[in-house]
Amino acid sequence: MNKPSLVIMAAGLGTRFGDTKQLVPVGPRNEIFLDYAIREAISLGIERIVIVSRTVLEEKLKNHLSQYEKNCLHIEIVHQDTCGPVRIKPWGTGHAVVTALGKTEGSIIVMNADDYYGPTALKQLLKGFNGDNIAILAFRLKHTLPENGKVSRGILSIENEKLSKISEVHGIRSEGNQIKSDEDYLISESAYVSMNLWAIPEKSLKVIQKQWDSFIAENYSDEQAEFLLPLAIQEQLQNKQVEIDVIRTDESWIGVTNPEDLDMARTALAEIN
Repeated sequence: MNKPSLVIMAAGLGTRFGDTKQLVPVGPRNEIFLDYAIREAISLGIERIVIVSRTVLEEKLKNHLSQYEKNCLHIEIVHQDTCGPVRIKPWGTGHAVVTALGKTEGSIIVMNADDYYGPTALKQLLKGFNGDNIAILAFRLKHTLPENGKVSRGILSIENEKLSKISEVHGIRSEGNQIKSDEDYLISESAYVSMNLWAIPEKSLKVIQKQWDSFIAENYSDEQAEFLLPLAIQEQLQNKQVEIDVIRTDESWIGVTNPEDLDMARTALAEIN
C-alpha cells in the first residue's frame, strides 16, 4: 500500500484564541504546530502534504514552509475560502477535506494544524490503517484536556475495536478529581475521544465528496451551517458504507484552545524537544 497523503487543516479563524493560532510559535526554536506534523511525516516517508488554509495566510505560510524545500517532499497549499460559496466562516472540517481532494493521491491522513498529537501518533495511525477501512486514533480524555476553560470532545463508543458511535459532548472541564460537562454529568477520564486524526481510504473520500455536494445544495446560503468531518463519517457508518477501526493511544495531546493555554503548551513542547 502506498503511503497516504497528509492533509493538514489550517483554515480555522481562532475565534476563542483571538489570533491565527496555527501560525503562533509554540516550540523552543519558534516552531509552529505544523512543523511537528511535517517532521513526523518526513520521518515516516510521507511524500505529499496538502495544507488547507485561507487565501490571506498563504504568504506567511509559504515563507515559513520554505525551510522544507531541501526535503524530498511535495507540499501544496489550497484555499478553503475559494472552494464553494464564499463566506467568512469556513464551511467545516469535512469541506476542508473536499478542498484538498484535487491535490491528494489515494488515501489520506487528516489532522488539525493547531494540535500536537504526540511523537508517535502518526506512526501508530499508519501502522493500524489497512487501506480499506477508515481508521481513527483514539485518545484518552484525560490526555486531551487543557488546564483552563472548557472544551468539546467527540466521545467514542467502541465495540470489538470498531467505532460504533461518536457523541459530541460540550463544556468538558476538570473540577478537582472529576471531569464534568455542560450537561453536568460525570465523564470517565479513561473514556476515549476523537481529536480529528483520521486515516481515510479513497473509496470513503468519494462518498465524502458526494455528501458535500448534497449538503451544499441544501445549505448554499446558510451563513452558519457546517459540513463536519466526524458527522460525515458517522453518516457513512450509520449507512453501513464503511467500518472504522479504532487505534488506541496513550499519547497526550497538546494544543491551545484559549490564550492562557499558550504558555503551558510551550513548556510541554520544550520538554519534548
